[in-house]
Amino acid sequence: MLRRVPPLAVLVGLLALLFVPTPSPAAPPPSEEDEFVRRVNRAIDRGVQYLKSQHKPKTHWEGFWLNQAADMEGGVTALGALALLNCGEKPDSRELKAALDYLRSLPPKRTYVVGLSTMVFAEARLPRDLPTIQKNVNWLIENATRSGGKITGWSYPFADGNRPDGSNTQYAVLGLYAGKQAGAKIDDEVWKQIRQLYIDSQRPEGQEAGFWQYTESGGLSGPSFTMTVAGASGLVIAGMGLNESRQGLDPATGVARNCGKYDSNGPLQKGMNWIARYFAYYNARESKSDFYNIYGIERVGRLSGQRFIGRTDWYRDGCELLVREQNREGAWSQKHGIPIDGVNVIATSFALLFLSKGRTPVLISKLAYGDFVMPDGKMLVERGPVPGVVGWNRKHNDARHLTEFASKELFGGLPLGWQVYDPRRKEFNRNEEVLTEVGVLVQSPILYLNGHHAPALKGQQEEILKKYLDEGGFVLAEACCGSEEFATGFRALMKKLYPASKLQPMPPEHPIWQSFFAVPPTTFPKLEYMDSGCRTVVVFSPEPLAGYWEEAKYMAPKGKKDVDRGGQAYRLAANVIAYATGMEPPKQRGTSRNIASGTADRSPPKGFIKPAQIRLPDENPPAEGAMRNLMAHLKSAARIDAVLEKEPLPPGDDELFKYKFMYLHGRRSFNLADNEIENIKSNLQAGGLLLADACCGKKEFDQSFRAMVEKMFPGQKLEVIPPGDELYSARLNGGTAITSVKRREKAGDAGAADNGFNDLPPHLEGIKLDGRWVLIYSKYDIGCALEGHKSTDCLGHTRDSALQLATAAVLYALKR
Repeated sequence: MLRRVPPLAVLVGLLALLFVPTPSPAAPPPSEEDEFVRRVNRAIDRGVQYLKSQHKPKTHWEGFWLNQAADMEGGVTALGALALLNCGEKPDSRELKAALDYLRSLPPKRTYVVGLSTMVFAEARLPRDLPTIQKNVNWLIENATRSGGKITGWSYPFADGNRPDGSNTQYAVLGLYAGKQAGAKIDDEVWKQIRQLYIDSQRPEGQEAGFWQYTESGGLSGPSFTMTVAGASGLVIAGMGLNESRQGLDPATGVARNCGKYDSNGPLQKGMNWIARYFAYYNARESKSDFYNIYGIERVGRLSGQRFIGRTDWYRDGCELLVREQNREGAWSQKHGIPIDGVNVIATSFALLFLSKGRTPVLISKLAYGDFVMPDGKMLVERGPVPGVVGWNRKHNDARHLTEFASKELFGGLPLGWQVYDPRRKEFNRNEEVLTEVGVLVQSPILYLNGHHAPALKGQQEEILKKYLDEGGFVLAEACCGSEEFATGFRALMKKLYPASKLQPMPPEHPIWQSFFAVPPTTFPKLEYMDSGCRTVVVFSPEPLAGYWEEAKYMAPKGKKDVDRGGQAYRLAANVIAYATGMEPPKQRGTSRNIASGTADRSPPKGFIKPAQIRLPDENPPAEGAMRNLMAHLKSAARIDAVLEKEPLPPGDDELFKYKFMYLHGRRSFNLADNEIENIKSNLQAGGLLLADACCGKKEFDQSFRAMVEKMFPGQKLEVIPPGDELYSARLNGGTAITSVKRREKAGDAGAADNGFNDLPPHLEGIKLDGRWVLIYSKYDIGCALEGHKSTDCLGHTRDSALQLATAAVLYALKR
């Protein structure tokens, strides 16, 4: 028997519809590239144009003083070319093609020039330059200063005793590492000697322990901020350059005999602490080499993986400074030092290197946790059971190697970065500060943690982690060397954050085993996972894997056969990354998302829109936060008065008539009673609109929904909403028509050629009554995407595209 709808309810619905304000066109809603990112990219574009305008066909970027008087021919041209390449200019562009030909014509002669030229050739990635790269690398090794046969640094190769200095040394080391990355052969002994020279030249005495000097004697022998930045970077690069590892890994078990022990642990920690101590007080505008210095800060921040130096977000603060200091021509001007010709080209090149290299998207954030001491608010001293070993960082290269492997295998060589995420360095005193922090962190799709001891997170650190997962983040965890203490502690942490969920063995049919590589589930039978809402949010290995990730030799690319356990460990990590990202690369560093607070408002002001989410029998909505995120977006981007919290209602509830925008989302098959179907239909007839989508494109839901529509509207079927419809129009959508969206139409599968999100025309279906759409349906996921989920087994949209379509549906509902 059909439920009789009270006529008064229909009347109330119609009257409410008459007083719904028609929204005015707003800015296009979908993009999450915030104002900060736009300003940075605009500054880069203007700087690139300035450099290109200063290029001369015959002399390139050379000038008299550095070229002739200082005998540094090629130095400024190499620096300018390096900046343009890092900003995305192609090697075959007019300016770069000419500059590369010029640099190829120069014989190796000066350390700075050879180091920078090698970096240019490595960045250009042209096969023809490989012999030149090797020649330059050989020259740098041969022309190092030595004592007792050991490298002590690099200098200007003049006939004055060749006294080494920190500046020449850092550019030689940069050139050597760029050469190694391009394929040049460098003996491990060279890197060991470089590491040792930095250890030996560090000043360890007293409270000032940890700094480096320009030279060990003479007028420039005091503490130097720029040389300390160079020294810390040099230690990191030397460790990265070594092909060998002293961890003593057992390849069969993944357990390391010397886990966490590194020769550079102490010196690097001292150097980073010295930098942190003085960073907040250091005024770059008082430096005689401010742009040279800011490029060094980028290097030490990026290579060490640190997001914060001390308590400072070095990239964001540096960008704010540089964007503010750029002049009308798009250049940066050196205000101190010797006024040589080409000085603005040099300053602009260093500024562009900071902005462009620092904006590299962060794929993996490695979580720092545990006890530490900051006695003066700036100096970090780790506490732990093992002296000299940082508990959360027993592997120094695991996150870096996983990022490099994913970049090559999953993202076609796209430059990607990693970072240390250390929430202990900041205090979050208000809920808004926590949400802002999550909005930044969530742009890094993988949060990685491991160790030998229980991961101790406190207070707001746990809150940040929970909110990060709720907003689409993903946790990859590993019990280093199979530590039972870490495993027990991590499971307890997850249980505390998600009492209703649990870590459980990953079944052979889980899509992670096949999301990119075909990894046999029997290889890692103890692997665990945890679901929340739409998808898996945590993967945990109680078996040791990070020991393999610590060494690049275990990387197993797509074409390699006969893959050992170490290679399968890399492939498993790549599969986790593919699943968590949906094969979509992260956004550039500096991007942030506005995170809704989720504060409930059961009595919204008059005229505010509040969504009703229809709850299906026997299924909790997979995307509980979808409507909250959509309403928050409507408030900020479309300037719509919206209530963040939805009203969850069963389909037969009389209260449904109070809501003119309804949402339905599910993954399972369902069957509504006739009176429930009639209740929804009556609301649609009274002016309401229903937006529905199949969670991750699940066929069970899709089939049930279509069957429900046939019962609701006999003789009518869902029809495709045509491309030119008002729903997609520029007039409705803030001046920009929806002509394409990013959508995944086929689930990930090992070896599949069509994985990932593609630019496609929007595909929505609907039912029309009296010339208006009352029901809008997507068989491809929208709800999980609104929560930021991107897994490879989820057929649906990116978050930006989901926001576009869902926003259009709300605006369409409001205008009627």
